[in-house]
Amino acid sequence: MSGPQFHGPIHGSQIAIGNHDVSQVQYVAADAGHGDRLLDAVNSVLAALENLHLAAEDETAVRQDAEAALGEAAQPEPDVGRLRRLLGHIKAVLAPVAAGAATGATSGTAELAHAVLADLQQALP
Repeated sequence: MSGPQFHGPIHGSQIAIGNHDVSQVQYVAADAGHGDRLLDAVNSVLAALENLHLAAEDETAVRQDAEAALGEAAQPEPDVGRLRRLLGHIKAVLAPVAAGAATGATSGTAELAHAVLADLQQALP
């Protein structure tokens, strides 16, 4: 098979293949519900923390990053890069728990971490 192959979502992308002198313009309107999804996802992380049985330092780091993300999201013009970094830190701590890798996580804990990660992924700006 020749030509481009896409494996996964490519929402909002503009693709020109085999064309010459392509000029594209894209206007993207903000999703009004996006901020609410982000707030809900980060609040669900905070609510789940004690049930995730993280090491004390990991729990502290996740809590600090979640609170910083809430603060950034509340700004009139949030810094999307900072939000992504903060949420990336949270995801890095929770991913091994969701996978149950080397943590001895119970299936309930792993499922909770997986659900929280899925919410975060969908809420990413």
